[in-house]
Amino acid sequence: MSPIIQQVTPEEIAFFTQKAEEKIAAEGWHGRNKEQKKQNFVSCWLTEEAFKKLLIAHHAFFRHRALYVGDAAGAGLDFEIKRGDTWVSVGIRSIGPESAFKWKSVAYPEDRFLQEPEKIPDYVVACTVEGTAVTFFGIIDKGTLLAELARSERRRSRTNQEYFRTVPLGMFSGEKLVSFLRETAEQRE
Repeated sequence: MSPIIQQVTPEEIAFFTQKAEEKIAAEGWHGRNKEQKKQNFVSCWLTEEAFKKLLIAHHAFFRHRALYVGDAAGAGLDFEIKRGDTWVSVGIRSIGPESAFKWKSVAYPEDRFLQEPEKIPDYVVACTVEGTAVTFFGIIDKGTLLAELARSERRRSRTNQEYFRTVPLGMFSGEKLVSFLRETAEQRE
């Protein structure tokens, strides 16, 4: 199954870059790699914007946290999507092109996995940004994600200065993502 590609605009990139700079200044990021953090925020917000466009194209009912300034505890869920009579949570994992195409893996923060598993959404979508294209590789459910993280070895990110674990990118199913989107639209009818 081919990945789903959604476009973002240069104006959206410029907007989110400015917002990332404002967020870093407001939150007082001292002693950390600010440029890397800015790029992380921009990638995160671009992929969320692209996923929002994908949901709208599939006529989904959803809630989206949008931009926020503050600590991670106040961030809220990336997305909540209505499927039939139930709302499910969906997180977006934006990975760099090297992780996607060279390592073929998705990094997940170890502290979230070990200390806050209740904050892991029902589903996680893996994607990457290259220029104005956001590529969505697939989706994984929480149970499968937790099982894969438990098998994964602990690693330290020199760039992000935190411990993480990885899940093979192939565990994120493009076919299941297409089905998830289609079924979400069908359940509205």
